Amino acid sequence: MDGNRWLLDTNIVLYVLKGDKALVEMLHDQDLYISFITRIELLSYPKIDADGIDLIERFLAQVPVIESNPVINTDAIGLRRKSGLEVPDAIIAASARFLNARLMTADKDFKKVEDGLCAIKT
Repeated sequence: MDGNRWLLDTNIVLYVLKGDKALVEMLHDQDLYISFITRIELLSYPKIDADGIDLIERFLAQVPVIESNPVINTDAIGLRRKSGLEVPDAIIAASARFLNARLMTADKDFKKVEDGLCAIKT
């Protein structure tokens, strides 16, 4: 896994957008990506206002979004079968593996995935 390459889970993006200084500093000068699942989750909150949408869209303009592909789909199926992750989480984990990136998350469910893939923010 490339130590400078990170796929950010939705909860981490929300921490960044809320100004978590320690997290922003840690991720500075790193190669950051998100899954298309995270894009959907960010933009689909029912109570999001226009300012929130603008903030998210500015973030999305700066971070590559990894779209679904057959390799990610097959890996997500295997991860779900093996670990019992929910489908969106399995897709996010498979996207990180596809990129040879580490996954930054605050979701402890990802502990079900192999060691070394995830960094869990507490």
